[in-house]
Amino acid sequence: MAVAAVLLAAAFLVAPAPAHRRLGLAGRQVRVKGPMVVLGAVAMVTTLPPAVVIAAALLTATLAVRRRQARHQHRRRADARALAAALEVLVGELRVGAHPVLAFAVAATESDGDVGASLQAVAARAGLGADVAGGLHAVADRSLVAGQWSRLAVCWQLAAEQGLGMTALMRAAQRDIVERQRFADRVQAGLAGARATALILAGLPVLGVLLGQLIGARPVAFLAGAGLGGWLLVTGVMLVCLGLLWADRITERTVT
Repeated sequence: MAVAAVLLAAAFLVAPAPAHRRLGLAGRQVRVKGPMVVLGAVAMVTTLPPAVVIAAALLTATLAVRRRQARHQHRRRADARALAAALEVLVGELRVGAHPVLAFAVAATESDGDVGASLQAVAARAGLGADVAGGLHAVADRSLVAGQWSRLAVCWQLAAEQGLGMTALMRAAQRDIVERQRFADRVQAGLAGARATALILAGLPVLGVLLGQLIGARPVAFLAGAGLGGWLLVTGVMLVCLGLLWADRITERTVT
């Protein structure tokens, strides 16, 4: 039963995310209270063999890392889309003859989240006559889409120092962000097969153990033992976790 719990956790680890999370849709989140987690951890440590506890800890840590990375990527894509939408509003205001400071303020009002707050700070800085390019660079330092904010800072600096048209520069920046996002989406779609292959390979050991149990080889009892089986369980789980994290790192570098 102990190894069965670890195998179930491994299956949950390699399972794909729900559709509403992959598509960026809002969904109901179930939160587990801290005391329940502590009680479960204490019960597991006191009742399960050490090898099973170590394997479960490795699976839990890997799951936490992968979920944090997935949330980071989702927030990054959301910020890029929000910034592109805000720049579209900004360009529209500039085209009708609005002052750049007022255009930034309108774009900040029409935007939500971190992008809206950042644009509001830039608009306030511009209204006070401060260095707007410096403000945009400051936003870039703490943003998930730092490169795109840095391009806006360069565009503003070119318009201020070289006398270039602000509307054309901001329109070029907006198109650049949109095209980069489209390219990233295409790459994400193209990597779906590679991610599926990584998940299948990670789940093959679990399938092998289950098949062995069905034919009477009793691999679960062997892996739950205190001898060589326990070490093999920990080693196998560690290799599966490292493989998943390495595959995530490769695909993330490809997208970024």
